[in-house]
Order: sequence, then structure tokens, then C-alpha cells
Amino acid sequence: MGCLWDTNYFSAVKDPGQLAPLFDVLPDVFFFAKDKEGRFTAMNAPLIAVIGVSSDEVLGATDYDFFDHDLADAYRQEDLALMESGKSVVNEPWWVPNVKTGHIHWYCASKVSLKNDQGQVIGIAGIMRPIEDTTELSTDHRQMTEVAAYIESHYDERLTVEQLAEVAELSPRHFQRIFNRVFKTGPIEHLMRVRISISAAQLIGSKDSLSTIAINCGFYDQAHFSNQFKRHRGTTPSDYRAHFSAR
Repeated sequence: MGCLWDTNYFSAVKDPGQLAPLFDVLPDVFFFAKDKEGRFTAMNAPLIAVIGVSSDEVLGATDYDFFDHDLADAYRQEDLALMESGKSVVNEPWWVPNVKTGHIHWYCASKVSLKNDQGQVIGIAGIMRPIEDTTELSTDHRQMTEVAAYIESHYDERLTVEQLAEVAELSPRHFQRIFNRVFKTGPIEHLMRVRISISAAQLIGSKDSLSTIAINCGFYDQAHFSNQFKRHRGTTPSDYRAHFSAR
């Protein structure tokens, strides 16, 4: 049985925001809503904390303001497909990084499209819950999670597809196919994601020089770091550090 909902009653509720405090106290439930252009129109306090941003940055922002561009692309593509098809997404595994710490965690995400009085789609709403038990994941997801954990522990090394395939005990070709399906990107691209996330956290949480952070995070040099960071985050490491330091 699904949730019971008296449409007539709730249509008389003047401000749906009256329900917002309830979303803040739901244990391990992270709620969000976006308009048709992908701008956040709602986010509960637990999710704001998980992402690692401040509350005044959320409304009107998009995934591109918080996450690497390729990851934001994947989120956006799923939202667009949902709005076009009208079909709900139920318990889809997604990994979400914390902006400030770089820590990555798996979540089960469910989404629905939102419509106005004329039946036109105007956005989406969704919830996430953390996956604490990897048995909830498919075999492919569990296998690739082990590889992702290896990457997070060795991101400062010169990792290759062949090395990562050995961790997964798969052929390089089969490994890349599964990894792409699970993470919506290739293994080397994911390695760069991790490096960018970790370096972003170090920019905020340390006073290390850009060259030190670059070497610590596995980049060839500061120039390589700056180029990759701007490609993924849309800003330079220096400007990113200054933005968060100014808060």
C-alpha cells in the first residue's frame, strides 16, 4: 500500500512550506526539490549538512554549483529523463560527495516529477537515504564500490585501468563497462573526480600551498591541478579557496 493522501484537503493548504520542519527531523532522510531548470527550490537541513554547504547557498543554486561538472551532468540527465517520461525513480543507487570534506557515500535515491494545475511538469522532488549495508547494492555495485574504496586510498598514485581491473578481478574491458554503468563515468575520470574532491577539501581545510596540494592529490604539478580543477569546478583553486574563506 502506498502513502495515503487526501488531495482535496492538501489543496486547501496555503503554504506547503508548513511541512518543511518535518523533513528536518526525519532520521537519515534527505529531501530536496528542483524546478524545471534544475535550480534547488527546497532542501532539508540534514542534506545541506551532508553536501557540506551553507543554507544561504542552496535556494536557486544547481548541482553545478556544488559538484564536479560530469557528476552534475549525470544528476541533470536523470532529472530531465524523469521529467520527460513522468516515471518515478525508486531506490536508485547514487554516490554523493561532501563539498568540504571530499568524503563520498552511497545513497538510495527516489524521485518524482512535480506538476502544476494544468498538468505541466514544473520540476522534481526526491529523497535519499544512506546505504550503510552494502548487501543492499547489486553485485556490480558492491564490486565497483571496492574499487572506488581502493581509488580513495590510492588517489595520489599513478593508477591505471589495468591496475584497477586487477582489484576487481576482471578483464580491463569488462571492468570498464561495469564501472561506467555504476558510476556514470570511466575509472580514470572517477579517479580525477576523487582527486578534485579531496583537493577541494584541502583548499578549504588547510593552508597548504597550491603546489603542495597538487602533489599530495596526485596531480603532475600545480598547472595540471589548476587546469583540471577549473574544468571540473568551473573556477580556479585560488578563487575556490577565497570563496570559502570569505564566509
